[in-house]
Amino acid sequence: MSVAEPRSKGGIALFDSGVGGLTVLRHFWETFPERDFAYLGDMARFPYGTKSRETILRFARENVLFLQTLHPSLIVAACFTVSSQVLPELSREFPDVPIVGVLEAGARAACRLTRTGSVGVLATEGTISSQAYPAVIGEMTAHAVRVYGQACPLFAPMVEEGVTEGPIAELVARKYLEPFLSVYREVDTIILGCTHYPPLRRTMEAILPDVVFVDPGQELAEELKKAGKTNGYSGNALPERRFYVTDSPKRFVRIGENLLGHPIRELPEVLTLPDPPFLTPFSETSRGFFAKEDGRSAVPDATVPPERREADGR
Repeated sequence: MSVAEPRSKGGIALFDSGVGGLTVLRHFWETFPERDFAYLGDMARFPYGTKSRETILRFARENVLFLQTLHPSLIVAACFTVSSQVLPELSREFPDVPIVGVLEAGARAACRLTRTGSVGVLATEGTISSQAYPAVIGEMTAHAVRVYGQACPLFAPMVEEGVTEGPIAELVARKYLEPFLSVYREVDTIILGCTHYPPLRRTMEAILPDVVFVDPGQELAEELKKAGKTNGYSGNALPERRFYVTDSPKRFVRIGENLLGHPIRELPEVLTLPDPPFLTPFSETSRGFFAKEDGRSAVPDATVPPERREADGR
């Protein structure tokens, strides 16, 4: 489908591997109600968290190439996998427009809020195994804050099916939060390290009432507002909201309205994103990790005990 020209330039554009980033868009709408917004959900290639870094970079690059045609003043990588693994590469390749991610804002908030110096991270397997949060928080605090990661692979499909409260949601949430109930009881702050997770916040707060849960999307929007980096008015009586997907527009609307908390009145435009005509290899100094020859990550999975890693040869 051909893409109509945006009504105005200079808005804020967000992208994610699917619908989860709409929880970030929701905070941006509330924080900047006067701005135009565009959102790209790469539904055809969801999820990113199971892909290699090379593939994640290629997908993210294609998303940014399209969003640049809308001439935004800011691009938000509303995807923790992109934010944790390839954001530096994107910023170097696209210097003409600021590109920000959701990772560091959540890390800064957690470091500010923790009183015990112990922070938990709930995220996809890809984000946990990348060790991005321990690396970022270590840089911020000189490793004075301990970070405990927990992968939660069932959370995203649950949220997409609207299962955020009730016995099933509580059962699954207890499974993933059990380490913080027993082994890591000193953790007093937990980062919701995936855009799908905020709708489960009430369920998790009921299980861990003394823990502060950090929503990085909300933190990022508030940080940008305080910094004055997204000041401006669209010039339109009604700010424009545009949605684009690479597949499944009806599914996007069905799930997205729950995550966004607002009706999506028109089906999003469906795009076919071509491969970009260039490839930039990863730099040796970039954050992130290469796969070994056997295809395994060179970084140990934070959820695997050290003794089992040795037995498995990891």
